[in-house]
Amino acid sequence: MKEEEKNTAISSRALTLISHKLKTPLSIINGYSEAILSQAGKEKFSPFTAKALEEINKQGGRMSLLVDKLVAFNKVTTAQNEGIEKQPVYLKPLIKDCAAKAIAQEEETAVPEAPRDEASIKRGTFVEIDCPERLSVTANEEMLRLCIRELLANAIKFNNKMEKIIKVQCANHGDSISISVRDYGAGIRPQDVSRIFDPFYQVDDYFTGQISGWGLGLPMVKRILDLHNGSISVVSDRGLGSIFTINFPLL
Repeated sequence: MKEEEKNTAISSRALTLISHKLKTPLSIINGYSEAILSQAGKEKFSPFTAKALEEINKQGGRMSLLVDKLVAFNKVTTAQNEGIEKQPVYLKPLIKDCAAKAIAQEEETAVPEAPRDEASIKRGTFVEIDCPERLSVTANEEMLRLCIRELLANAIKFNNKMEKIIKVQCANHGDSISISVRDYGAGIRPQDVSRIFDPFYQVDDYFTGQISGWGLGLPMVKRILDLHNGSISVVSDRGLGSIFTINFPLL
């Protein structure tokens, strides 16, 4: 075994051990904290105890999401092209489902907002989908879902506006199918664009603030595209947002 392959195998094994060892204690933390919180009305917890339990439950939920991401990342990075099952997948219903789940995940893990005393200001996350009803790609559906959800989750996460607009556009170019995800968020600095697909690299500065995550999402998306002989590109303007475009070749 070559040295590079050996190191990859060791890293994969380490990720597997970490993720599996964390699953059991996290499920206990999340389960018990949720059960205790459900009794808050009866037990009459002090404000400090109630706040502490809510924070334990919230952070436990975030850790569980990260563990799930580790498991998915490890599965994708160790997959081989010839071993992937592919089938035609209709894009529009899949994107709708991914958008609903990405928005729900954001609402579950969002930092509490300031009091909403300005009712006239529109708030929320809106995903607009422009995709032909019967447009499909031949892909591994599980990996395609991971890919779309990650792009949508990032589009939401890197947008600090009260109203978040995400636009998804699909197109048939004859020899390939493209899916573009556009946001109107913070954008990416030019020096970061070339590194965002590196594992564990995170864009984090005064403009975006501290961003949760481990820098695994976009490397995982790129790996999924590699496994499908596809590609991903990004166009970003600082302060105006980004457009991530993935391309699947027509077989």
